[in-house]
Amino acid sequence: MTIDHLRILACVMTLGTASAQAPAFDAASIRVSKDVSNESSVMQDRSGNLAGHNATLKNLIRMAYGVRDYQILGGPAWMDSERYEVVAKPRSRTVSGAEFQQMVQALLAERFGLKLRRETRDLPAFALTVGKNGAHLTEWADGVGPSCGYNAGRLTCTKVTLAILGEALARRLGRSVVDRTGLTGTYNLQLVWTPDETQVPGPSEMGQVQGMGSGGPSLFSAIQEQLGLKLETTKAPVEVLVIEGAEKPSEN
Repeated sequence: MTIDHLRILACVMTLGTASAQAPAFDAASIRVSKDVSNESSVMQDRSGNLAGHNATLKNLIRMAYGVRDYQILGGPAWMDSERYEVVAKPRSRTVSGAEFQQMVQALLAERFGLKLRRETRDLPAFALTVGKNGAHLTEWADGVGPSCGYNAGRLTCTKVTLAILGEALARRLGRSVVDRTGLTGTYNLQLVWTPDETQVPGPSEMGQVQGMGSGGPSLFSAIQEQLGLKLETTKAPVEVLVIEGAEKPSEN
């Protein structure tokens, strides 16, 4: 056997070993949910398991690939309406976040027959810019951070860049938010507004947004009045997942 043949054999053996040791779910159960509410959750629980309650396939894709709904294009109509109870146990609890996502991706390909491709498309977005009277921001000095929490029309952030603020706003607006302020500091900030039906509700607002009234400013007004910033419509390149195929899973 030549040296080249030995090298090829060594590579094949290495790949085989890596594949055999790759983190994977040891067992998985997927059943149609009997919960008639719109509340759902998908998470890695304290035992390291994938736990999906009343979850749609789109919810699972969002977790598996770290994207938002506006980045998921195409696919069957049931992908956003059929709901499932999902429990999947990994062989090892000591997996990284990236490895766990790969495991969920493999599960979706196996059980849902999910096929997709990645593309970059110019999509409607918002540009975060400085208002005409300048920004009203408090520089972070000390304390914990970074963090950004949202609850019922109140966004509270500690030690965040404006790029991170843009990501938090994108979750509410259902569009990419691009930081074009030119400000490079880290800030503590609070933003309070009255959510409306055009915004993606948080967990505490499911089914309540239309009845929340109009006692406070809109999100766009609050950004200008409270932070001295503004959102302008634009287009921006966004990585998207184009769903090419998916099947309803058999229960087990």
